[in-house]
Amino acid sequence: MTATLDALGLPASRRTLRALAYAVAGLVPALLGAPALVLLAAGAVLCVTRAGMPVLSLALTAVRGLTGLERALVRALLGEDVPAPPRPRPLRAAHDGAAWRCAAYAVLDLPLGVLLFVVHLPVRLYGLLLLSYPLWFRAVRENGHRGLELTGDLPLDTWPRALAVAAAGLALLAVAGWAGRRLTALAVLLARTLLAPPPLADRVHDLEETRALAVRDSAATLRRIERDLHDGAQARLIALAMGLTRAKEALRAPEPSPEGVARARDLVEQALGNARTALGELRDLVRGIHPPVLDNGLAPALASLRSDIESPALRVELHTELLGGPRPPEAVETIAYFCAAELLTNAARHAGAHRIVVGARLAEGGRALVVEVEDDGRGGAAPRPAAPGAPSGLRGLAERVRTVDGTLTLDSPPGGPTRATVRLPLTTSSREPTR
Repeated sequence: MTATLDALGLPASRRTLRALAYAVAGLVPALLGAPALVLLAAGAVLCVTRAGMPVLSLALTAVRGLTGLERALVRALLGEDVPAPPRPRPLRAAHDGAAWRCAAYAVLDLPLGVLLFVVHLPVRLYGLLLLSYPLWFRAVRENGHRGLELTGDLPLDTWPRALAVAAAGLALLAVAGWAGRRLTALAVLLARTLLAPPPLADRVHDLEETRALAVRDSAATLRRIERDLHDGAQARLIALAMGLTRAKEALRAPEPSPEGVARARDLVEQALGNARTALGELRDLVRGIHPPVLDNGLAPALASLRSDIESPALRVELHTELLGGPRPPEAVETIAYFCAAELLTNAARHAGAHRIVVGARLAEGGRALVVEVEDDGRGGAAPRPAAPGAPSGLRGLAERVRTVDGTLTLDSPPGGPTRATVRLPLTTSSREPTR
């Protein structure tokens, strides 16, 4: 019913009402842009003098401010997020390409905003007035006739003529609705094209964020290594050194007593245990940096993960399609392995799953590595900030994936199932031959 009313030009859905509100509110920045454009034209004329550049910069700054209001309206009423370009340095607006694109938008927005307002409001109101004509034409008298006159000799005073007027009003509403939707779509397209940063600027911004994430991830890894060494292997090695020193003291006498020899033997046994523990912790630490199992490839590494996670109460299925193409670079394989390990651990510990399906394949003609983990658990998983000292969690995984331009997509409705998809792009220069 709502869609039918919208098609007939009668605003009924929330989307149409928002578009109507945008047509009314958007007229404000469109009209305010006219004085700014006049100031811009004056600055262009005065460019031959010293006053030209300051006037031009002032006009472009004003235009950028108005387009900021336009972005806010597009975001709030039309649900389209148009990012703002970086701000230029003071007094450098005349050399800013984004400011000139905003000026071009203001030039086009003035007629478009007025047309959008006219189509959405006055034309719709006139159509509603015509549609309701049969309800009130009998109450109007003009030149001795009931109802209005189309021309001097054609009064609209009969029911057939009144219904024809109502049909014309309905047609006008339908045309206004169609035109309003097209003009609103044009306004959104114009905002995306001229008010958003160009693709290169977006790419630079993404690279800056990726670099910051990589630096933060590296710093967190170094802190973790330092903490693990300090709290683990270092403490074991100190205990080892102290135990050997005490054993040496027990054997210092030229002819140590049987009790001293037995005590030294116990101390050496303790030192040997500390050495074994320290070696195990160092192996775990190295495995956390780059698992040695990845030396044989991602497929055997995932098989090893499956055997570690699988239990009588939890079945893990593994499907890999990694043969016949280039081997992913080491950094990508490492991230894929840790993502699979984290997702498997989450499913086993927190989801209450009984079955997990893990898949790894080369996609997009070998240009991307895709890892998928699906479980039949309770669902409701969502990226959240990790607690201090806790594992990074899903948000940490997403940030780690972004360091190589990858994406983490999570679909986890309440009640399950949960499906996590990691896509890691493979650059041509970083591909390795299949081994």
